[in-house]
Amino acid sequence: MLKFNPNPLFPEQPLFEIGSEAEIPRSARYTLYCDGQKQTVYHTDSFDYAVVVRKTRAAFPVEVQVSEPVERAVIRPVSLGISHELEGQTLRFTAPGLKKLSIEFDGELKRPLFLLQSHYVPRPSSRPTYCFEAGKVYNVGTLELQTGQNAYLEEGSIVCGRIRSYMADDVSVTGNGILYGAVWHKPDENGGRLMAEFSLGKNILVQGITIVDNGVWNIVPGACSHVEIRDVNVLSRLVTGDGIDIVGCRDVLVEHCFIRAADDCIVIKACPLPTPAACCDVKNVVVRDCVLWNAEPGNALEIGYELRCKEVSDILYTDCDIIHCEYEGNQSGGVLTIHNADRARVSNVVYENIRIEDAQEKLVDIKILDSKYSLDRVRGEVEDVYFRNITVDGPIFPVSIIRGFEMHQEVRWPRRIHFENVVIHGGVMKSANQMRMVVELAHELEFEGEMDHVKRDF
Repeated sequence: MLKFNPNPLFPEQPLFEIGSEAEIPRSARYTLYCDGQKQTVYHTDSFDYAVVVRKTRAAFPVEVQVSEPVERAVIRPVSLGISHELEGQTLRFTAPGLKKLSIEFDGELKRPLFLLQSHYVPRPSSRPTYCFEAGKVYNVGTLELQTGQNAYLEEGSIVCGRIRSYMADDVSVTGNGILYGAVWHKPDENGGRLMAEFSLGKNILVQGITIVDNGVWNIVPGACSHVEIRDVNVLSRLVTGDGIDIVGCRDVLVEHCFIRAADDCIVIKACPLPTPAACCDVKNVVVRDCVLWNAEPGNALEIGYELRCKEVSDILYTDCDIIHCEYEGNQSGGVLTIHNADRARVSNVVYENIRIEDAQEKLVDIKILDSKYSLDRVRGEVEDVYFRNITVDGPIFPVSIIRGFEMHQEVRWPRRIHFENVVIHGGVMKSANQMRMVVELAHELEFEGEMDHVKRDF
């Protein structure tokens, strides 16, 4: 007898299986050579991608052949300053070692080529608990890791399904293979399962793998401590396809990742997903050296909405390239955002050394609010937030919003928000007006060391 699934957004089993690697769509548009070697280029309706595994940091020549005429090319992050030659339908350049690149032709944001360099991750010295071999496709459904266990995805392996742990310590998912999520949902519908989910554990490591085409959240540690997510690629194309959701965790490091997310790229929450225990405080989170593309829904670097805990503190986003933050249009999306819709006190948050190449939505969006995601009866606080050395280029001068909350006897105003060396289109921002910022029910804004006490009603 078939079991009734009360929540079809989270199916109990994959919808189908993949029989061989030949069933994974290949790119008909791009042919890619790295250091003279032809690479496998996979295809989706929103991007094509190749995972290039390197054992050294040496630069190497790249040639991209496009199947149709193109007029111009951009290689992102542009902060790398990669020069190129475009001759007819062939692009040539030298790629710096271990950098993750988006190659875009004629401004087409639905047809980029992602060249994702990943550092070679060797097989663990002790025998892996689960070893997925190169050149093979595996249908695992849900793979459960216990304390001390690890899963190793060799370069060239494709694992269809998801990997999770519950109340397990010292677990790892490493290697250079692909964790494939398209088996969980219909091609044009979101849904699925959390792809790499870890609940109530400590000493969690995710390194080197690429996660592709899941329809819900991808990497989700919940109520965990001492988590490292390193050199991971997350590529989603459907709404709710968050990249990394850090939920009720402490002592987390995310570094050198590439995320193209059709929702939040990297987000901090405290909510019952993946476990009710994740409604707990968040502390000591560092995100650094990441390349992010936020597609139409969601935000790039976000805290919120669900913050059902006492404290969210000591958060550092640093040395990141936001190559796109696309237009969402429902007044929610943004690049550097805090949406406190529950009771938490959010404090000591730093966004620094962040380079933004295309901000089609709001730049800074800080709100204390009652939203459709809220469950707590009272609103929380946002204070001591720092924006340092932020540069914004691209065709659009993005607006910003800082807004507090007042209702009956409840007053919650964001305060002590600091802006230092925020440069938009070449100009240093020295006031809220100059930054095209709407400020409502907030105070103690500081620009370049001078207090701007802005107090406005709706």
